[in-house]
Amino acid sequence: MANADKIVYLEKNQGGQAPKATMGKYGVQADACSTMMVQAIKPLVHNLFAQADDDLYRLAENSTSNARQTLFFDAMRGLRLFQEKAEKAYLRLLQNTFTSFWRGKSSISSSANTARADDEEFSLVEKDELEEELAVTSMASRALGQYHRELHALDRRFAHMLGRESIDSEQNPAGPKALSEIFRVVLDDWETEEVLARIVVYKCFEKSVLSSLGDVYESMNLYLADKGVLPELAQQRSAGRVRNRSSAATRNAPHSSAEAGSAADEGAAEASQGEATPSLQELWQYVRQLTAQGAPGVAEGSAAGAVNLQLPVLPKNNVMDALSSMQSAALSDLDLENVEWAAVQERIRQQLSQTLCLDEAGNATHRFGEAEQQTIDVIMMLFDHVLDDANLPDAMRALIARLQIPVLKAAIADDSFVDDQQHPARRLLNDLAAASVGWRDDGDRSEKSLYFQVKRSVDRIVHEYTQDVSLFEEVLEDFARYMEKRAKLKKMLEDRLTQAVSGEEKLEVAKQRVEEVLHELGTYYLPEAAREILEQPWKKLMTILLLREGEEGSNWRKAVNIAKLLVMYLGRDAGEIDRQKLLSSIPDIISGLKKGFSYISFDQKRSSAMLNKLQTCFISVLKHGEVVLDGQQVQQEAADKQADSVDPEIEDEHSISVRNMKEGSWIRMQLDAEEEPLICKLVWRSKFTGTMVFVDGQGNKAGQMKEAELAAYFRDGSAKFLEDAQAPLIDRAIKKMMKVLNARIVGPKLQMAE
Repeated sequence: MANADKIVYLEKNQGGQAPKATMGKYGVQADACSTMMVQAIKPLVHNLFAQADDDLYRLAENSTSNARQTLFFDAMRGLRLFQEKAEKAYLRLLQNTFTSFWRGKSSISSSANTARADDEEFSLVEKDELEEELAVTSMASRALGQYHRELHALDRRFAHMLGRESIDSEQNPAGPKALSEIFRVVLDDWETEEVLARIVVYKCFEKSVLSSLGDVYESMNLYLADKGVLPELAQQRSAGRVRNRSSAATRNAPHSSAEAGSAADEGAAEASQGEATPSLQELWQYVRQLTAQGAPGVAEGSAAGAVNLQLPVLPKNNVMDALSSMQSAALSDLDLENVEWAAVQERIRQQLSQTLCLDEAGNATHRFGEAEQQTIDVIMMLFDHVLDDANLPDAMRALIARLQIPVLKAAIADDSFVDDQQHPARRLLNDLAAASVGWRDDGDRSEKSLYFQVKRSVDRIVHEYTQDVSLFEEVLEDFARYMEKRAKLKKMLEDRLTQAVSGEEKLEVAKQRVEEVLHELGTYYLPEAAREILEQPWKKLMTILLLREGEEGSNWRKAVNIAKLLVMYLGRDAGEIDRQKLLSSIPDIISGLKKGFSYISFDQKRSSAMLNKLQTCFISVLKHGEVVLDGQQVQQEAADKQADSVDPEIEDEHSISVRNMKEGSWIRMQLDAEEEPLICKLVWRSKFTGTMVFVDGQGNKAGQMKEAELAAYFRDGSAKFLEDAQAPLIDRAIKKMMKVLNARIVGPKLQMAE
C-alpha cells in the first residue's frame, strides 16, 4: 500500500514554519484523543465496505447493459480484495496524521494527490477526477455543518493544547475534511476505472463513517473538559444543546418519519391542501342531486340504463357472483395499438347490464339495488376519468384498466371503500399509478422491470380476488417492497446525475471566473511567452485552486499575484521598467510558476521550455526597457466588442413560471410530433447558470437545458406542467369528474342566458 505511511499537508508550499507543539503538558490527552478516534473509526470503516458491496451489487443487478453490469461486478470483486489492505492503510494513515498534527504540522488535505506520477501530464479537472474532488468536498462540508458545534469546541481545545489561538476545522485531524481526504488517498490504490463505483464508495463512507461521528466528538470533548482543557466550553455547549433540542422539537412535532420525502411529495401535499377532494359518497350524493334537478347529461352512462322499479332487486350475492364470472375475461384481449377508451368503457357497461340484469333474449329480468347501483355508477364514472388520465403511459393504463371489475367488487363488498381513502384497493390503484408517472416504455418486460411488477400485481388481483380485501393488502405490501428498492436505486442514479452535472457547472463557473480575472488584469496583451503560460497551465491551476479554496484561499491569491506581476512587468501598460525591482522579482516569479506547475503535475519538459521563453522576455525588457507586443491586442478588442452584443432574454409569464419551478416538478414535453411525449421531473437547477436537469420515472437523465430554453418550449406549447402529478390517482379522477359535472350544468345555463 503505497499511500499507507504518507503524510500530506494542507499546502504544498507553506510560507513559514508551523509553530512547535507544546505537548509537554497535554501529551497524555493528545494520545488519548488519537486512540479514541482510531478505535471509533475502525468498525465504521469496516461497515462502509459491506455497504458498498451491497450498493455495487444493486447497481450491477439493475444495469441496462451486460458491459456495464460486468464493470460493476468487477469493481465489486476488486473492492473485496482491496478491503483488508484499505482498512489497515486508513487506520495507519489516520494515526500518522494525528501524530503530525500534534507535532505542529498542518493536517491532510486534497493536495494528497501529489503522489501521482511526475513523468506524465495529469489534469485534475478531468470530469472523473472532478467528480471525486466534489464528492469529497461535498460530503465533508455536509458533515462540518452537521457537527459544527462539537467541532468548534474540539477545534478550540486542540488549539489550546498546541498553544495556538485557533485552528480551522479543516486542519483538525479528527474533522470530516481530514477523514475524507485520508479515505481519498487510500482509495487511490483501488484499481477500478468506473467512476460511478468510486462515487458509490464515497457515498457509503459518508453514510457509514461521517454520519456516525457525533458520539466520538462528544466523548473527546467530555474527556478533554474533564482533564481541564477549556472546561468552561462544556457549559456553553450544554446550554446550546438544550436550545437546539427545544427548537428542533417544535419544528418536527407535526411530522412523522415518513414525511422526510422528496420535494415532489411536498409539492403534492401543498396541492392537496389548496383544494379539498370530495369523497366518493359526496360525489354520488351530488350526482343524485343533479339528476333530481334534471341536469342534462348527468344520468348518462349508468350501467343499468333506464330502471324499471317493478323488476325484482338482484341480490347482492348474485351481483358478486356475476362480476366474478366476468373478472378474468374483462379487457384480456385488449389491443394496445388502437385503444379508444370511451368505447372500451361502453363495452364494459353493456357487459355488466347483459350479465347481471338481462336474459338471453335481452329482456330485463332484474334491477340493481340502490346501494349497488350507486357503487357501480360511481366506479364506472371514476374509471372513465382514470383511463383518460394524461399522466399514465399507455401500457400502464391498459394494465390498470383490468382492475376495474375487481375494484367494483371490492367497493360493493366493502362499504368503507366509498369513504375510506386508506382502503387497500384505493391505495393499490394510487400506488400503481404513482409508480407509472414518468415511466418510459423501453420494451423491458424482465422480472426487475416496473412493467413486470405492475402486471404481476394486477394479475394476482384479477385471478385471485374473490371477496377477501386482505389480498389487496398483500399485493400492496409486495409492490411497496419492490418500490422501496427501486426508490433507492432511483435516488442513487439521481444523486449521481446531479453530482456529475453540478461538478460540470462548478467547473464551468470556475473557468468563467478565471477568464474574468485574467481579462481584468489585461493578460491578453502580454508577449506570447507569458500569454502561453497564463492561457494554459496557469489557467488550469487557477481553476483548481478556485474550486478547492475559493477566492479567499491563500494559494489562489498567490496564483493571482503571479499573474499580476507578469502584467506589471510585461503588459502593455508596463511603462518605464524599474530594473532593480524587476531583477529582484524575477526569481520569485519563476519560483512561483515552478511551484504552480508542480501542483498540477504539469509536464516538466514543457514547463522548462515555457520558463526559458519567459526568461528571454525578461532579459529583453531588461536590455531594451520596453515590451514587444504582437497583434493579439487588436484581436482581443474585436472579441470584446462581440462579447458585449448579447441578445436580451424574454421576460414574460413563461419565463417567470420556469424560474419559480421547484425541484420535484413534473412537466410534459412534446419536442417531436412523431415521438411519444416526454414526461420528466426537475431534480436539479444551477444557481449560477440556470441550467436545469430532468429525469424520467426510472431516475435516468431525460433532459438538460437552460431556463430560457425551457421557457421558449412553454411559449410555443411544446412543454406543459403536469398537473397533480404526485396527487393520488383517485383524487385526480374525482376532481375531473366534478369539473365535467359542473360543466354539464353551467354550459346549458350559459346558452340559455345568451
